Amino acid sequence: MGLKDILIPQETKFFDLLEELSSQVRIASLELGSVFDNSNSKLTTIEDLEHEGDRIVHNIYTLLDKSFITPIDREDISKLTILYDNVLDTIWDVANRMNLMGPMAKLDYMDSFSVIIEKSVSEIDDALKLIRTMDRQAIEKHVINVHTYENQADHLHDSTLSEIFQMNDIKELLKHKEI
Repeated sequence: MGLKDILIPQETKFFDLLEELSSQVRIASLELGSVFDNSNSKLTTIEDLEHEGDRIVHNIYTLLDKSFITPIDREDISKLTILYDNVLDTIWDVANRMNLMGPMAKLDYMDSFSVIIEKSVSEIDDALKLIRTMDRQAIEKHVINVHTYENQADHLHDSTLSEIFQMNDIKELLKHKEI
């Protein structure tokens, strides 16, 4: 513990909470692949992860309100929290939509998106753990990988829309378009 830490104590629990939120997102991203296999049993698991994520988000904001000094900029903590909560909410939304729409034909894009989501979330999870030590070079590598996956997802999205709109079954087309 350095002199700075003694004179200006900082609340490091933010890192623990952000890592806990990241863990919830990582698990949910893995469960999403099972939902794509028409396994509604994973819906409850994802819903539970989303509720736990909401609890963690609440704890982060409560801690922000109580903390005078934060280990990183409070706006950055808030942005990370909001963005990662949105990822978890979106995973839940996709799983819930699939459940509401009932069985649908499984297309290749589902597995491809699932893999891209899992890899992206894994990279973000690894980068988030490095914020504690502020290893900028290592964080940057993960950020670059996330951008690569984002580009892959954009390309997959475009090709998938083209494939979906070639379907003859309107009901299936609408289901897949919603996903």
